[in-house]
Amino acid sequence: MDLKLIGNINHPFRYVKYANFQVSYTLSRFTNAGANSGGNAPQSPAVSDQDFVTGAIDNNNPLRFSGPSTLDRTHQANLGGYFELPGSFRIGFVSHFWSPLPATLAVPTQAGFAAPGTGELFLSDFTGDGTVGDLLPGTKIGSFGRGVGVGKLNTLIDNFNTAAPTMLLPAAQQLVTAGLFTSAQLLSLQAHPAQLPTVPAGQVSMAGLRDLDLNISWQGKIKERITVVPSVAFYNAFNLANYDLPTATLTGTLDGSTDSVNGTARGTRNDRVGSGTGVFGLGSPRVLEFGLKIMF
Repeated sequence: MDLKLIGNINHPFRYVKYANFQVSYTLSRFTNAGANSGGNAPQSPAVSDQDFVTGAIDNNNPLRFSGPSTLDRTHQANLGGYFELPGSFRIGFVSHFWSPLPATLAVPTQAGFAAPGTGELFLSDFTGDGTVGDLLPGTKIGSFGRGVGVGKLNTLIDNFNTAAPTMLLPAAQQLVTAGLFTSAQLLSLQAHPAQLPTVPAGQVSMAGLRDLDLNISWQGKIKERITVVPSVAFYNAFNLANYDLPTATLTGTLDGSTDSVNGTARGTRNDRVGSGTGVFGLGSPRVLEFGLKIMF
């Protein structure tokens, strides 16, 4: 749902000759049936677009874990406009206030996603489809920030850790069914999921975007044919700290690392938006820009 309000007002209040403004709001849902790029890789820290390499979490039932995409933003509010002031001055601004992205919670593989360890089918293949690094039981795509907060995540991890030492995944169950091993033998060989690090005190959630850019300019004439417009712009004028933009979000891999949703406390997070290149620095620390336009 998209809403947009446009206003053009002459002399709205004292010292303002003319005002133009636009307010827009978007309420959206972006549902994904699979993981990020790389097939069954919900633990990948990168946020991918919706393209042909998005793989299912469960190859036996591709739609089973459908949920909010890692590019889903529920609310997006934007406000912009400009004011004509006495003395040929103009002030313009544009601001963005967007709700946080979600994260997909996944059990880490024994040796990391790139090179799963030996016997990984017994450790992190919860669906039995032959792929590893599956979702944390009880969650779906994009659960963190969409129904699962920090408190509930800790409860899910505690429940998982309680069950993990005696949990036999589908691959292990097949060996028991075939009479090749007993449950006790497989458990003694540690053919069960490992326990997960619990959420630390002060764990942060996914952050939204807050940004306001401001431009101040003056228009003057040199004789009749030349117009000069000097200006100064403040990008992220209030220097608001922003985190968790696409490709640089907290990872849903529950390995307790300092960039994960179960290992990042306030003061230790390292996913703040930094200075970009060129004009691609939305949400980055404040930037000051001087400009001069000459029209003839």
